[in-house]
Amino acid sequence: MPADKQKLTINNFYLTLLQVIRYYRSSPNINVFSDRVEFTQNSETSHHVMFQDLINLPTVERNWFFKIITIHTEIKSYRLYVPKTSPLFILPDDKLLGIRKVAKFFDMLLIGHKQQFSLLADKEYLRDSSIPKLDCMIRPLVSAFEENRVIWTEYLSSDSVNWLNFAAGILPLEANAEVVRQSYEQHRLNQRKYFYDLVESNPLTLDQRLSIVRENDRNMILAAAGTGKTSVMVAKALDLIDSGQLKPSEILLLAYNNAAAKELSDRLRVRAKMADVTLSSEPQISTFHALGRKVLQSSGISTHISVLAEDPQKFDKWVHDWLVNYVSSSSVAMKNFIAIHYRPADPFEFTDQSEYERYIRDNEYRALSGDLVRGYQELLIANFLYLNGVSFSYEPQYITKARVDIGYDYRPDFYFDGTNIYLEHFGISRDGGTAPGIDKVAYNEGIANKRKLHREHNTVLLETFHYQWTEGVLEDSLKAQLLEHKIELSPIDPKDVYAALNESGVIDNGAKILQKSLSAIRVEQLSDKDIIDRLKASHVPHANRHASILQQLHHDYVDFLGEQNAIDFDDMIIRSCEAINLGQFHPTWKFVLVDEFQDISQSRSEMLKQIIEKGPNPKLTVVGDDWQSIYRFSGGKLELTTRFDSFFGHKTLTKLEKTFRYNNSIADTAGKFIMQNNEQYKKHIKTHTQVEQSQIFLYDSHSPNQKNGMAMRTAEIVKMIKQEDSTGSIAILGRYNFLLNEAREELKREKLANNVKFWSFHGSKGLEADYCILIGFLQGKLGFPSDNVDHEVVGALLPSLDTYPHSEERRLMYVALTRAKHKSFLIADPTARSSFISELLEDGYDINIESQRFKSEISKAYKCPFCTDGYYQQYKGKYGMFYRCSSGSACKSKPRVCKTCGFPQVDGRKHSKCLNDNCQESLALCSKCARPMKLRTGPYGSFYGCTGYGLKNDPCSNKEKVAYFE
Repeated sequence: MPADKQKLTINNFYLTLLQVIRYYRSSPNINVFSDRVEFTQNSETSHHVMFQDLINLPTVERNWFFKIITIHTEIKSYRLYVPKTSPLFILPDDKLLGIRKVAKFFDMLLIGHKQQFSLLADKEYLRDSSIPKLDCMIRPLVSAFEENRVIWTEYLSSDSVNWLNFAAGILPLEANAEVVRQSYEQHRLNQRKYFYDLVESNPLTLDQRLSIVRENDRNMILAAAGTGKTSVMVAKALDLIDSGQLKPSEILLLAYNNAAAKELSDRLRVRAKMADVTLSSEPQISTFHALGRKVLQSSGISTHISVLAEDPQKFDKWVHDWLVNYVSSSSVAMKNFIAIHYRPADPFEFTDQSEYERYIRDNEYRALSGDLVRGYQELLIANFLYLNGVSFSYEPQYITKARVDIGYDYRPDFYFDGTNIYLEHFGISRDGGTAPGIDKVAYNEGIANKRKLHREHNTVLLETFHYQWTEGVLEDSLKAQLLEHKIELSPIDPKDVYAALNESGVIDNGAKILQKSLSAIRVEQLSDKDIIDRLKASHVPHANRHASILQQLHHDYVDFLGEQNAIDFDDMIIRSCEAINLGQFHPTWKFVLVDEFQDISQSRSEMLKQIIEKGPNPKLTVVGDDWQSIYRFSGGKLELTTRFDSFFGHKTLTKLEKTFRYNNSIADTAGKFIMQNNEQYKKHIKTHTQVEQSQIFLYDSHSPNQKNGMAMRTAEIVKMIKQEDSTGSIAILGRYNFLLNEAREELKREKLANNVKFWSFHGSKGLEADYCILIGFLQGKLGFPSDNVDHEVVGALLPSLDTYPHSEERRLMYVALTRAKHKSFLIADPTARSSFISELLEDGYDINIESQRFKSEISKAYKCPFCTDGYYQQYKGKYGMFYRCSSGSACKSKPRVCKTCGFPQVDGRKHSKCLNDNCQESLALCSKCARPMKLRTGPYGSFYGCTGYGLKNDPCSNKEKVAYFE
């Protein structure tokens, strides 16, 4: 052994020996009283330990020389040595230490702990906030019990020992909370069975009962469509009152709107009578705005409502007038507004041509001249020409009928009136590169053909290019070319610019964007910094310019309210939050129930937080359905539901998945459709009504030759339903009210409108009918799903949207589908097929297809070959029926109408061919002007001659050999 370790061992031996000699010569004094232990050792200072400071029973160890007594406290442990020579050595441990007195104290302590546990975990649902308290109370005693199980079992009562064994089995409490809760749930379900059987017209389901008995600090009830969420809210409030847990005045129910609040109030009174619950008063049932007004009144704050809040038209006019004043204030302000009004779109930054086509289809670029142009760069050119007084025509017919591209006549981008000068804007980079999805070789060949055509007909072609825009020299290049060709630039008067802005709808459109932006700022409670941060985070072009205007608008609006000593509806919530936070109002509710939580806004959630945080530790239960969140445009913030724990803390979740409204066919289709979005809660809907076959039917929108085909088809279905079920209720549902108006007029004309309801998809929420007819499934801004997305500035200011494509429109589809009890009928345009209809047809959904026009071979006949997403739609014009592409201004294609079958007929290089495979009608086309060729007979045999021969205007005498077309 090393010398240093040997020396340490010897020292320890002598130290221990000295301690033995020291304690062996004297005996401690120990006195046990009813509430404490007093003791000394070797005439040292007297100590006393109160029983309440003990964390374990005193323990005794024995060795050759002593009984070693340990008294355990949280701060320290005291060790007393009783030598063999002491008379105390032979005393029994109980008498020596008074263990029974200490054990009696622990028995009494455990009685209190059991009562506390019973109060927080047996007599009520175990709350998350109670777990740390109970865990801290129980864990030390259980640890001591398990450490000295023999002595605890010997001296404590059997009740105490049994309870400690139980407690040991549920620790750690956080991990075993569900075991405790399930025990409570079962007991409560049995105890309140009679009430739950009676409170509604039908006994509550197990899930409905569980949603009532679960009373954590935070609770969420996800109630799928038709699962009885209103029943649960009413039953919950009445259960709290009937069981004596709370007085009515201690309960707050918050509804989304006045109609929902009234329904809750009416339902509560009816159900109270049915369940024999005596109400000394009603719980407070209110909307957030009404509650905010009450808070402000109680706090002595004015609640005078602004005229702008009470009359939406006056609000719109105020914003419109504000914008007029802003634009008219200076030429800089006017140029600033014009610059930010249009969203730059670079074709080279889109992933493919189809993405760009969809963008152009759904985002209108209308120049100050009133022309609807095909892109942002053409818009810049058109506005430059207009602002500089240059008279021009957009996409006019060229001086002679000719084609340089397949499918449509040549129309140059711009023509300068009264000259022989044209302008083409070419979408190429400096090296001739093209945007994704554009054939570089073919596009550059088209440029060469256009140049050649202009040379042949002695017209001047000016050219601008995409790369000039990216380099910031587009207007400079255009200006130089105009001056070179003696086209005078004469900037127009600002008053005329304003008149053009007004006439072209730019002012009105800008005002609408500002109205929505201001509403978003108010409901989201955005500061100046928040505004610019959100715009930049969403990569909004000209973010600083937008933010400057919006900040000024918001300040002026708030100042206007202040001058009027008035508030708006947002103020009711915003200022009530401040009043609660400052202690001007003290919430006294002990239980808060919130309806339609999936549509709650940021400001309402802040108000709810204040009520919870400043109240007497109230419990919160929110009821909603993330699948039915459809009010983002008014501030609804879905992530408050899907990420509830991040905002409000951990929750107990209950799902209501049994519906009593619709059948399994509707449930399966609607459920599969909505659950494509993985960012939502998963639910598996069970239905009370079971059917063997699909009860969803897909119809086309009638004959393509009928302008009001959709309304006519609706009338046919209504007539069919009434013949099959004369007493069944019917509802027509549409994405837009104008569609409903068309259907209503047709039903009136056919005398079928009696007892038929007309609901918008949004307005249908919460409603039901035996049979529902869903209309308006087509592509575009006024289709469904709607591609009329929020302006990007508004979108940046509104609550964030989950990333799944058409996520909110998909939830709207779910809402509409689940209104029907028996059958749901969908009417869609097969020639401009909605992406939702395509999904239903292609992804294995069990629906009944009632129209052959949805078959792929027929649908294919209407597909535009010149763009990615477009379908040909037929319209009635001044000269009869015609087709145009559903891609709108993004596609120039205008096919002929086949004279044989009426399907689209598309021009190629030599022939115009019908797209109907069962027809295949073909016309020979003139290689010069693309007019139909006619087979003629001459002195040298048969030949094809252009039908343009002999015309007064732009005649064509082109001839072709028969072999040319073979």
